[in-house]
Amino acid sequence: MKKINLLFTAFIAWVFLFTGCKKNELVLTYDANGGTGNMPTQSFESGVAQALLPNAFLCDGYWFKGWNTAPDGSDQKYANQQIIAIKSDMTLYAQWRPLSETFFAIFYANGGTGSMENQAFEEWVLQALNANEFTHTGYMFTGWNTKADGSGNSYRDKQQVRLSANLGLYAQWINPAGGGEPCPGIPTVKDIDGNTYNTVQIGSQCWMRENLKTTKYATGENILLVTNSYVWYDISEGAMCYYNNDASNAHIYGALYNGYTIDDGDLCPEGWHVPTNDEWNILVEELGGAIAGYKMKTAYDWEGEYGYNGNGSNESGFSAFPAGACSGFDGGFFNMRYQTYFWSSTSSDWRKIMRGLSSNSKELWSSGLENNYGFSVRCIKD
Repeated sequence: MKKINLLFTAFIAWVFLFTGCKKNELVLTYDANGGTGNMPTQSFESGVAQALLPNAFLCDGYWFKGWNTAPDGSDQKYANQQIIAIKSDMTLYAQWRPLSETFFAIFYANGGTGSMENQAFEEWVLQALNANEFTHTGYMFTGWNTKADGSGNSYRDKQQVRLSANLGLYAQWINPAGGGEPCPGIPTVKDIDGNTYNTVQIGSQCWMRENLKTTKYATGENILLVTNSYVWYDISEGAMCYYNNDASNAHIYGALYNGYTIDDGDLCPEGWHVPTNDEWNILVEELGGAIAGYKMKTAYDWEGEYGYNGNGSNESGFSAFPAGACSGFDGGFFNMRYQTYFWSSTSSDWRKIMRGLSSNSKELWSSGLENNYGFSVRCIKD
């Protein structure tokens, strides 16, 4: 009897040893899910973490992006060779993504009219956005933005882009006439040459809405017109020029004057003057500080630079065009369509303070430069 009990005990132990261990051994199966190749099953001990086997499946025209417990990728995701623990048998399905996926730029009129087809992009392939085809009566198209209110990422018309996801683009519109109202009782002003300038009231200040283009001082004296670059940078008296020595540029951009004309004191029409630096600062404060330049620049004609849309909103009505300048070093012309520069009547040491607008900035910035530079002049009412 004792011998039988011993044999029974040994049998129970054997059953426990083999069947008990088998219960804790779990099997993880890998499924190619449309791919090709073979992978062995993987044994796991319940609750004990270990790394998944490296993927050995292939799928023509696709790259492997990981595993999922559902064939359609809708359940638990796992990375290749991720360390995991399982508590029951499991099958992992390979997940595949096309080597080159197609994404779309989706265009929205955002208040405009017309239609544009979604534009297909091959993933990461550089391609130009389609040209805008929307219109908006009384408004000018200035580019695209990822948000309707313009607070997202900006894109120029026909900008070269790469896509790795669908991109929604909202047309951005602006009133090209700008904002602002004429100065009360002074809608226009004439210079001594008979040129008529519109005015704009900005806060407490009354400004000319256009750059000066007179060829005479208010006294009637002619301003020296210089067309020779060597004469320009060597001169030490009041002088003027036109960008690229082309007088037709004055129609939009005005003339360029050296700093000596400011010192002469009679450049602006009677009752008007070249603004001091303090008066420029008042304008900046009135227009919101760091974004003043954006509100001063015209809504067109500015070339984009370094990814910026160079145009402004012109909501102030100041209507600053990118007039460029004449160099004080060599008499050459530079930066039309990218920058504009305005003289102030304030000097600092041996330099005169000027104010500038750039296509890649929303500020009205300042610097000090010598009198032999040629900059634009914007007059302000006394």
